[in-house]
Amino acid sequence: MEKITFCINTANNEKDYISLLLGSLYNGIDINLHDILIFVDSDNQNTTELLKSQHDTFPNLKIVKNKSGIPWRYQTNINYMFDIAQTEIVSYLQSDMVVGLKYDRAILNHLDNNTILSATRIEPPLHCQHDNQITYVRNFGLTPNSFTYDLFLQYAESIKNPHKLINYFFAPFTLYRNLWASIGGHDVKFKYSREDSDILYRFCLKKYNIIQCFDALVYHFSCTSSRGVRWWENRQIQQTQFDRDAIELERFIQKWGSFKHPTSYNQVENDVINNPNILNNIICHNPPYNESDLEIL
Repeated sequence: MEKITFCINTANNEKDYISLLLGSLYNGIDINLHDILIFVDSDNQNTTELLKSQHDTFPNLKIVKNKSGIPWRYQTNINYMFDIAQTEIVSYLQSDMVVGLKYDRAILNHLDNNTILSATRIEPPLHCQHDNQITYVRNFGLTPNSFTYDLFLQYAESIKNPHKLINYFFAPFTLYRNLWASIGGHDVKFKYSREDSDILYRFCLKKYNIIQCFDALVYHFSCTSSRGVRWWENRQIQQTQFDRDAIELERFIQKWGSFKHPTSYNQVENDVINNPNILNNIICHNPPYNESDLEIL
């Protein structure tokens, strides 16, 4: 089995989520083979101490702590983790996710050196009320304290389909690190949203294969890592995110001419024909890291 670096970023109020994710990784991947790299961007719950206590359980765990007090934000965190990973394959997981069994094996069954591979989400009915083409909707808990892990595993095993593949992209995703480097990583101008569509556009311009598989499964608590705990109960948070999405959409259109979440080069080919200068947007020139902000634990 090829070795993977699982990259996770975490911040304030996420201690219970990251603890749950680690427990699922213990059961869902070969922890003696793979690396786990966690970026602690901010910490108001002694999450760092919890993670440090896990070194004996996870022999290949590395913790990067932002000690500056000024968050780098998750786009920069991901760029940094992918840059310092010691393996050719990197896999990004959000802190509010829980992985199913044999998650690593399912990923590697579908990954090749020209593929951007997404796993499939199982989510509570916060955005959608029913299953759709890309997501299963089941409520196994809205918070870690209410999460029914055994029922999630039972359901995930019952719906696994190693033969089903579609063309789609969202987190969690896995790829060979050189593909990420070839597009310059996340454009950190997208601070609150649309960064996923932006990297997807650039992957498509490179003619990479965009695949979602249905045997690598995660439970996703839905936007907790980006909007905050119990965001769905807070109208102000929802309005703020709506306003931010509008700003990011405008920024996306300024960069690419229109909004797309493409899945193949064919869907962006006309953009290139009509505006060859769009190819200049493949590589992002992001500001350098200030590594003096960081502590490796």
